[in-house]
Parts: sequence; C-alpha cells; structure tokens
Amino acid sequence: MTDASSAQRMFVDIADQLRSDIAQGVYADGERLPGEDDLAANFGVASRTINRAVDLLKNDGHAIGRRGSGVYAQTPLAIKHKPFPDPAEPKSRAGAWAAVEPRAFDIDLIGVSSEQPPAGVTSVLGLGAKQGALTWKARFSVQGRPVMLTRTFVRAELVPATCAAEDYASPRRLALLLADLGLSPAEGVVETRGRAPSGEECDLLEIPVGRFVLDSRVTVWDAQKRALAVEQTVMDTAAFVVAHSINVGEAR
Repeated sequence: MTDASSAQRMFVDIADQLRSDIAQGVYADGERLPGEDDLAANFGVASRTINRAVDLLKNDGHAIGRRGSGVYAQTPLAIKHKPFPDPAEPKSRAGAWAAVEPRAFDIDLIGVSSEQPPAGVTSVLGLGAKQGALTWKARFSVQGRPVMLTRTFVRAELVPATCAAEDYASPRRLALLLADLGLSPAEGVVETRGRAPSGEECDLLEIPVGRFVLDSRVTVWDAQKRALAVEQTVMDTAAFVVAHSINVGEAR
C-alpha cells in the first residue's frame, strides 16, 4: 500500500475503532464524544482526518451531531424489515443483527393529498404527465427518533370520494387500505434499492445528507392486471435490517 493510500485509509481505520468503542460501551449511547482536537491528539493525526472519520460515523448512524454542542455516540437501531413476512418462520430464531426487543412505532400523520408521484410510480400506475394520485403519507418514529416514511399512491378515480377526507387518513397496512377502498389486489412485487435521500427526506428523517436511505416499493395489481397502488417506504439505513428466511436444506 502506498503512503497516499495508507493516509486515505487512516480515517476509515479510526472510524472502525470508534465504532468498536461505541459497541463495547466505551462511549455510551448519547454520550458526547471527545472533541476533534482531543481525538486528533489521541490518534496522532490531523484534525481533518478526524473530521472525515466522524462524518463516516454520522452517515452510518453511530454518531449524531448537535449544533453548538458537539458529536454524540448513537447505538444504531436494528429494526427488522420483512417485505414478505413468512408466517411459518420460527419466532425464536433471530439473526446476527436482530433487534433485542420489539420496536413500537409512533406515527406522525403527515396527511392525505393529491400529488404527482415519482416518475417510476407515474408510469406503473398509467398516469398522464400532469395526473396526480391520491397519496397517504406518514412518518414512523422509534423512541423519539424518526426512522421511516411511507407514501401510498392510488389512482384518484379508484378512490371513493368519501375516503379523501382528512379523518380517513390514519396510516394502515397497504392490504387493509385497499380493502377499505373496495379494491382487491391479486398479486404484487417488492423492489428495494439504496439511494441518496432528497432534502425533504433528510429533514423528515433528521439524517445527514451523506447517509443513504432504503427505498422499498410495493406494487400491486388486480386480477385484470390493472395497477391499483404503489406503496413507497423510505427507511433510514442506520435503523433497519432487511431480513428474510431461507431454507438451508434446499441448497443441498
């Protein structure tokens, strides 16, 4: 490894050490980390190197900056996200990143509106360039920390007029919402990818701009192959683990 590449790796190695310290309780959840100058002296590096290391911790959820106060250790959540829950999965089984206890969501209702969906959603729903969809929006938090946003897009003409009122806006699972609308989904597909967040998503999830989000979209069709809805779930990557069961015996 060249001197230049070794220097490039230095901030990564420092971030690894600080993550390990947080995991082992050297810095407790919510405890203020030493200042930049102190860390630079401890590791024998320039302040700029520490700044880059701390940015890595912020971006993967191991630290949070508070304006005018400093940087604080943060234990990442491990909320299990299962797009296709398997009712046959043994409840006692847990993976290496599984949450120790169930996570109760608090829901901030953002509202119901008619809006232009993202380009991919507009296409799959068969909407025109200026056609909107009725959209249910909500934010989910755990222990006071925003972790997930949802938007459910349904073609406006499929929604009874009585359902567009604000008092009908309580967030619910997609299948229940469609049932309430009198729609009968027959099949669906889940697609998940990582991407950079929008400015609005950074604000709503209270995350730094350098942290990616998981964008998971469920598209459902009826028996006549008519697209009924798309549910978009945007998750803080520092809070979620995408999990599914496997049958190891089938690999033999």
